[in-house]
Amino acid sequence: MIRRRQVVVVDGSNLATEGRSSPSLNQLDDAVRAFIEEHPDNEVVVVVDATFEHRVAPAERERVKQAELNGEIVTPPAGAIGRGDAFILKIAKRADAVVVSNDSFQEFHAEHPWLFDDGRLIGGKPVPRIGWIFTPRNPVRGPRSKQATKRAAREIRGEQAPEVGEVRPATRARATSAKKVAKATRRDASAERAESAKAGPAKAAAKKSAKAPEPKRTPTAPKRSARQEHAEQPRAAKAAAKRQPVRPQAAKAAPAKAAAKASNQASSKARAEPVNTPRSFHTLVADHSLGGIVKGEVVQFTSHGAMVSVPVGRTMHVVCYAPLAGLGTPSPTRARDVLKKGEVRRFKIVSFDATRRRAELSLPAR
Repeated sequence: MIRRRQVVVVDGSNLATEGRSSPSLNQLDDAVRAFIEEHPDNEVVVVVDATFEHRVAPAERERVKQAELNGEIVTPPAGAIGRGDAFILKIAKRADAVVVSNDSFQEFHAEHPWLFDDGRLIGGKPVPRIGWIFTPRNPVRGPRSKQATKRAAREIRGEQAPEVGEVRPATRARATSAKKVAKATRRDASAERAESAKAGPAKAAAKKSAKAPEPKRTPTAPKRSARQEHAEQPRAAKAAAKRQPVRPQAAKAAPAKAAAKASNQASSKARAEPVNTPRSFHTLVADHSLGGIVKGEVVQFTSHGAMVSVPVGRTMHVVCYAPLAGLGTPSPTRARDVLKKGEVRRFKIVSFDATRRRAELSLPAR
């Protein structure tokens, strides 16, 4: 649902090319007029690519120039990164505007997560004999969206994202080392087989000569079969195991070690569990930088600080952490000595914790 006096940014290049191989100024004009007729109280801004003038029909190029001079359409600055898409999303973010486009802007999902908010993206199509139909839509998540989201997560963790087709130095070194080891192993195995083939007859002769003659059995010792000897071996092993004493210290230490291991695993799992959703945390990172000031509500006290709820986007909140070290100089003994539960205060962003998906806050210096 579009609000009254809502700013609407129209992706002109997208609507002008809908159902066509090249853009048409007449089609874009029909789409904008139909949208204004359906939403007369909204302020409409039409943005086209810098190359729009050169891609329309030659008969429409003069009208495109005149429309740009009259302020009816807007083009991004020359050489702008991301062409018209990035320019459209920056305008929409600053004006809290609705975007009219059939594009999903996949490469910008990490930078502009607000695209997934209800009512922020509207699509439009011309229907024969009826006219333009506009309807709310959700962006499509595809391969480019996943790559952009992963790249943003690596940047938050301080890692450098590799270019397309690039192999990280550590990965390349491990692959080269593995190839060398495999090559050396194959070479050693070939040499060993060659030596075995040469030494085969000599080893067989030496083995035959070294074999001692079996002594003759005396009449008093009855000859036992191989099955009887094989059956007696496990009995002897079981009897020896029964005679082996059990060490009491090792028996007592085993349960203690198991309990300590389980406790360490549980504590590490608790430490690594995220506090907020990926969408709300990425919105916080996109909207605020290190050292920036945010307003937050004190919602809980801990033994080493306080938890603060910071609003982001239009309907989301991010739970952040304010340690005692950031609540004053010298640090207070308890956070409740400085803050009150339920009060809204201004905090400074000290760092982002991508593992817990939260930010560390401090009170700004007065």
